[in-house]
Amino acid sequence: MALIESALSAENREVRDQAAEFATEVVAPRAEEIEETDEFPRDVMEAAGDYGLLGILLPEKYGGLDSDFVSYCLAVEEVARKSGAVAESIQGHTFATVPIAQFGTEEQRETYLPAMIKGEAVGAMLLTEPGAGSSPSELETVAEERDDGYAISGEKAFGTNAGIADVHLVVARVQPTPDDSHGVSVLLVPGSGEVSGFEFDRTEFMGMRGHVTGDSSFDDVIVPKNALLGDVGQGFRIAMGTIDMARTGLGGIGIGIAGAAFDRAIEYASEREQGGQPVGNYQAVQVLIAEMDSQLESARHLVYDSATMIAGDKGDTRASSKAKFVASDAAEFVTRNAIQIHGGKGYRTDLPLERYYRDAKILSIIGGTSEIQKTTVASAALGI
Repeated sequence: MALIESALSAENREVRDQAAEFATEVVAPRAEEIEETDEFPRDVMEAAGDYGLLGILLPEKYGGLDSDFVSYCLAVEEVARKSGAVAESIQGHTFATVPIAQFGTEEQRETYLPAMIKGEAVGAMLLTEPGAGSSPSELETVAEERDDGYAISGEKAFGTNAGIADVHLVVARVQPTPDDSHGVSVLLVPGSGEVSGFEFDRTEFMGMRGHVTGDSSFDDVIVPKNALLGDVGQGFRIAMGTIDMARTGLGGIGIGIAGAAFDRAIEYASEREQGGQPVGNYQAVQVLIAEMDSQLESARHLVYDSATMIAGDKGDTRASSKAKFVASDAAEFVTRNAIQIHGGKGYRTDLPLERYYRDAKILSIIGGTSEIQKTTVASAALGI
């Protein structure tokens, strides 16, 4: 951590402190309730806005902090130490706001960003489809251009904050398709209860409870012409423009969850006695601790290496892919072995260890599986 700490700016530290305070004062007291009810914590998101955590990467003009990506990763790591679900909800919201800031008209920015930065409005990006994944060449959702706007029809799968969001960035193929492009575009669509033809079916998952995602269907959903974000044909560029940030951010969430599990393992191994001495004195436990510590610190350095590159406008897909899959693997390894060190107590539901373990698992899947990340890294290394 010495290398990372020495590289942090005063602003980075200030944002981290704000996030740590938010995580301790707001998230921690609500974490188990969110887990039990599985309800989206809108009040917590609003509080995140009050602490400035929803506008870390956004211009001050609209209420943001205009900070860098290192600050963002520090913030989600701190939040994830208390709740992976809240951290992932912030992540999904953030990467719906950034495209509006980058590609939106001034009218769109003024309409959406202030409320989203305050937490008064929640955002979601809807790209993935049941039969097409995230491939633009196979995208089946269409937006038929009409005199009064666009009529959207199709289905989307997943999408953090889908359904409960106040603004959805829906990636669709505009028809008729222009001769000079594939027509893939992004349209700003209100919440499912605000427009006719937009239905949402929430999906239940083994972890990240309170984080909302599911299947969205659009049946002739009408939006005005000014709902188009950017230009026709820019959709995939807009949707994928934050991919290195999103993958690195997920790495930040992974090391946050792992860090919380590791701290509990250290505390337990130091205090729990067996045979007249702390279990941490036994070599078998020490081996696990050493491996957990090393994997966590290795992942942390890869995450902040990628974050630093992004903050300097030198984002690198190879770096972000390494950060994501190594942090995902570390999160699973550390949370699993934190349970192991606790023995039977680790399997109990009155401790957060099993929540950490379940929350960690999704990180090797979303944002591109670990297998895809490894292929990306190998291809870059081999130059193929």
